[in-house]
Amino acid sequence: MSFSRSILRPAVIAVLFSVTACSGAASLGGGGGSVYGAGDPKLAAPNLAGGPIDPFLADGQAVMRALDAIAERSGKPLRVTSLMADGTNGLTVDVQEPKNHIDVDQYVVAPDGTLTGPAPVRLVSLNGGPITVAEVNASAFDPKTIGLAHLTQTVRAAIAASKTPDARVSEWEFGGPNGRRFMYFEAARARPAAELDENFRIKHISF
Repeated sequence: MSFSRSILRPAVIAVLFSVTACSGAASLGGGGGSVYGAGDPKLAAPNLAGGPIDPFLADGQAVMRALDAIAERSGKPLRVTSLMADGTNGLTVDVQEPKNHIDVDQYVVAPDGTLTGPAPVRLVSLNGGPITVAEVNASAFDPKTIGLAHLTQTVRAAIAASKTPDARVSEWEFGGPNGRRFMYFEAARARPAAELDENFRIKHISF
């Protein structure tokens, strides 16, 4: 098994099971492209694996279309406990199951548009107690309400605020209440990071 980076609450972690039987893959793009776009080299860092630039790093509309595709597979309403985008893996989304609220599954949309999942996530309490439905409910949110439409503007604003013109976003993560909300950048001589608010806007830039 491997560990996901999602954190439901300070006392709860999520463990992802790599169970092939529980995960299906569907390619939504062709060749080296994607139905979600090609990614913007002026805003997004190159794919370290040599594939296409991840369109989810800097295009909120691409993220929302991918969420729609995930919802078609997971069921509705779509409520998530975390989202993350990085240049190699694409968009990773931990989804609360609509019919079994204590269960969380992970879906991944690769930069080329391939959708995989669900892969079950085992929720573990650092306090040693059992996970409750109330805890998962408190951590889950509707991803369409967090200001993903601002993603491109937020990336541009963060690059400008970092005073590092060659910075490119390489990863971002957004958790629900009490979750981590950061955007990370790569540049020749700096590694800026932006803390995000609940509306996907910049709260603070650090180096």
